[in-house]
Amino acid sequence: MFIWEEKWGDVRIRPSSPYFSLVVGTKCVNILGMLAESLLVALGILSFRAPETAAAASARLPLARYVAPLHRAPLRRPSLIAGVATTGKSVVLMDAKSGAVLFSRGGETAYPIASLTKVMTAMIILDAGLPLDEEILLVDADEPSEGRAVLEGGETFTRGELMRALLIGSVNTAGSALARTFPGGQPAFIEAMNKKGQEIGLTSAVFTDPTGLARDNVASAEDVAHMLQRALFYNDIRQITEQSVIEIKSQTGRTFRIPSTNLLLDSFLNKKPYRIIAAKTGSLPEAGFCLAQATQDEKGNELIAVTLGSDNHFSRFQDVKALTAWGFEGFEWR
Repeated sequence: MFIWEEKWGDVRIRPSSPYFSLVVGTKCVNILGMLAESLLVALGILSFRAPETAAAASARLPLARYVAPLHRAPLRRPSLIAGVATTGKSVVLMDAKSGAVLFSRGGETAYPIASLTKVMTAMIILDAGLPLDEEILLVDADEPSEGRAVLEGGETFTRGELMRALLIGSVNTAGSALARTFPGGQPAFIEAMNKKGQEIGLTSAVFTDPTGLARDNVASAEDVAHMLQRALFYNDIRQITEQSVIEIKSQTGRTFRIPSTNLLLDSFLNKKPYRIIAAKTGSLPEAGFCLAQATQDEKGNELIAVTLGSDNHFSRFQDVKALTAWGFEGFEWR
């Protein structure tokens, strides 16, 4: 590479190497310019190679947090009040399509995220392309060490049914079984979760189990928002989390009715002009009460609201309602 410098009527041409330089009169500029141009063309010819495949080209790209490049962030209306009151320790409101953070309070601090972990669990299963109609026998080791087992050992369900139980009813047994039957077992599954987190640019997220029962599963509200933003690209996750209740039938003939843990499916945020398009709840003594939800308005604009560590079971829903309503009322999309 040549660097051109003008000084006292002379043109100084020097290679990028610091070891030597060449100074010539101005009458030689055109000749040297042509020589430099010819050299660059020759180097281009010598370095020619066959076009890369899309996969090879993608593999060379730097990893970064996903931000949709074709969407502008919404504009704040002049009448918008300064903020919104919430009980969560870490709260964030994000524009889903642009990735712009519209409101954050403690949003960069990592906390235990409990069952919000299951969003990552679902993405890993779908990324692996494992057959959703494959039958999985639940074993006693799949049952949670804490809480009541919704699904019991000895019952058989398809992988797809376990996915629905995981996301709708936050069934821990389903998460354990899905990770156990992953190629390489649960250790490989946990490794895949953390690798995925790095690939999509999560800066504080750490995953140590597939259900969220481990207090060491941590992330900031901003990272959770980016995780749910990524999950919106999975139609299966959208379709599953929109359901308020499911019934799944085991191979023994037993029917299990599993209601959604998201109470906002019955709220104004899931009635015209709004629609909830993805959500996940979570709670642990160490995490408090958590909720991440994506809501769409009639114009197709989408907001992601996240609260970590809300005061109680009901306040997390109030926090997300307040954040979402504040965002739709206070910003405009162009």
